[in-house]
Amino acid sequence: MTAPWFEDENETYQNEPYDEFVPDSLYRCISAESQWDPQAKISEGFATLSEFENLVMDVCQQQDDIHERLDTLLDMFYTQWMFSVSSLKVPEYTLNSFSYTLSMRSGSPTTLGILLCHLLCHANYDASVCISNSDVNVHVAISDEEGYVLEPSSGQQSWYIIPENASEENGDEQEPLELIFGDDVYKLYLAQQKWAFISENKFGHALTCVELLMDLLGNDPYERRDRGYLLNQLDCPKMARDDLQFFIDECPDDPAIEIIQHQIEELEDNNITHH
Repeated sequence: MTAPWFEDENETYQNEPYDEFVPDSLYRCISAESQWDPQAKISEGFATLSEFENLVMDVCQQQDDIHERLDTLLDMFYTQWMFSVSSLKVPEYTLNSFSYTLSMRSGSPTTLGILLCHLLCHANYDASVCISNSDVNVHVAISDEEGYVLEPSSGQQSWYIIPENASEENGDEQEPLELIFGDDVYKLYLAQQKWAFISENKFGHALTCVELLMDLLGNDPYERRDRGYLLNQLDCPKMARDDLQFFIDECPDDPAIEIIQHQIEELEDNNITHH
């Protein structure tokens, strides 16, 4: 059974202050996979990534023009290395795996975006993961007024330039880009992987994602809510009740509060029945 709030929530964790994007965001995502999948080929993934980084640096030494160099890097990523979204029926949690993405050259828009962003940063571009219209993209700033937005599934480029006389009113008409840096890249990855696991009833794996998120976010009521749901699925009713009650106490105006209150009542009824 899917969590009742699953379809309504798109967690991207962009409300906290963040530090400037650092390349180790991808390394953290790759390493995290061993927490829920002991068979994940982490070492092989890092070795493959190192090969890509070296090839990127070779291109940087050969081409000085930033626009031509970007075209060459994108062509290498999508045409030579053949990275793409999968046309096969592969579970989303597999496509969200960097071990799978690096070995099979196929992934989700999120993994492709984080990987592409990492390699462009390695090439000394001012690149960052961004959210536009709820989609994950890659933003490459060429200057304060101009740059590219890249669609990670295909590498399609959208060039933009902000006119010097652009007013704030005109700016409001454009779709805002929400840039994601540092810890927030890692949080985005964990949150999307968590929901992918929940949708496939892999509750133990999802619980690991929640615990990693709570290591970053602390006693976040929404993570406590999700942990309560998962603990209930894993037959830990007492701990589940404590987490769900914590969420109700902290977020009494949340739209899902009645559903969660009903879940608590069911947990209490089951506890009485078993005794």
